[in-house]
Amino acid sequence: MKKLIALLLLISTFNGIAQNRNWTTKTSKDGKTTVQYDIIKNDSNTHIYYIVETQKDISLDAIETYFSNSENHKSFLENTTESKKVKKISDNEWVTYYYFDAPWPMPNSDAVLNFKVEKTENQLTFIGNSSPEAYKATDVKRMQAYNITYNFERLNDTSTKLTITADFMPVGSVPKWLLKGWFPKGPAEIANRLLTGASKI
Repeated sequence: MKKLIALLLLISTFNGIAQNRNWTTKTSKDGKTTVQYDIIKNDSNTHIYYIVETQKDISLDAIETYFSNSENHKSFLENTTESKKVKKISDNEWVTYYYFDAPWPMPNSDAVLNFKVEKTENQLTFIGNSSPEAYKATDVKRMQAYNITYNFERLNDTSTKLTITADFMPVGSVPKWLLKGWFPKGPAEIANRLLTGASKI
């Protein structure tokens, strides 16, 4: 039953992001990472969707130990100077705070995510949903939409596949030239830094 629930949650999250998207697909220069993305812009904001897939020889246990420590998130998320667990709800649920030191001309911002972890024998999934009211306000604007899921699937005794599905709205409007330059390199580097960090555990 637990396996079925985890699978349904993963499918629901993926479908929510993938539905009606006009995906652009690109591959990293080394050919090991695939990134799909869609960008919706209007006068006041930008909504970014992406899915990144890659794999590495690493165990699920190492990944769980590394990712469960919110302090490690600033090591793989871009322009993140602070990442910390601000509330523990249970062993499988907590709240993480992020502070983003954004490059010019974007303003600095922060975000608060509620993370839940789902585990089966061959799969480990961290589901992060926006929870902007779950932590005190700071001196920067808070992202109201920031949802991201990290799914790790054991392919064999050593190799693990990582799929990140994300949708978020940065504060303010993001310049087109900045967006164009971020794909596919930005998401691909997030995925690879995450796996590299976990492999050092």
